[in-house]
Amino acid sequence: MMLEKLNPEYRFSSLVRITPEWMHRHQYQVLLTDIDNTLLPRNSSVVPEAYINWLGRMRKQGIAVVLATNNGGKRTAAIEKQLNDNGLQVPILTWAGKPFPRAYAGAIHLLDESHLADSFDTVMLPSGVLAAGDQLFTDVLGAHLYNLPAAWLRPLSQNDFIGTKVLRLLEKWVTWYLTKKEILPEEDEEV
Repeated sequence: MMLEKLNPEYRFSSLVRITPEWMHRHQYQVLLTDIDNTLLPRNSSVVPEAYINWLGRMRKQGIAVVLATNNGGKRTAAIEKQLNDNGLQVPILTWAGKPFPRAYAGAIHLLDESHLADSFDTVMLPSGVLAAGDQLFTDVLGAHLYNLPAAWLRPLSQNDFIGTKVLRLLEKWVTWYLTKKEILPEEDEEV
C-alpha cells in the first residue's frame, strides 16, 4: 500500500541524534541526507556549529555523509564553501529531483566519484546506506522507491516553500494513519 511507502524505519528529533555509534550499531556506512530543514533551516545558508561538529565526528568515525537537495545555486555553493572552510569535503548533489530514484542513485554515484568511498571498508551498496530528511513525500518516499531505509526528522523550522506547506498537511494525515495502525516508529528510539 502507498501509505506504507511513506512509513520511515526510524524517526529522529534532529539530524545530530543520528550518531556514528548508532550508524555502526545498525550497520550503516553512509548517510544520504537532505539539506533544507534537515541540516540547516530552509532560508539559511549557514550550517549551525553543532552540525559542523557532527559532520566532523561522522567522518572521523568512518561514516560518509552525502547531501542531496532539490535546490542549487548560490545558496548551495555557500554551504559547500562553509563545509570546505571547516575541512569537510561533503559531496552535495544539487537539483536532485527527489523523490525520484535517480536522485538517490546520483547521490551514491557522487560519493563514489568523490573518492571518499575509498576510505570505507566495503563497496557502497544500498544495504549500507541510510537516507534521512524532514519530508515524508520527498525524503522517505524517495528512499523507499530506491529501496533504501529512511529516517524521518523533525524539520528545523516551519518556514517552508508553498508546495511543501501543502505536503505538510498531508503528512499530518499520514502520521495519524500510521500511528493509528501502530506502525510509525517512536522518535529517537534506540538512540
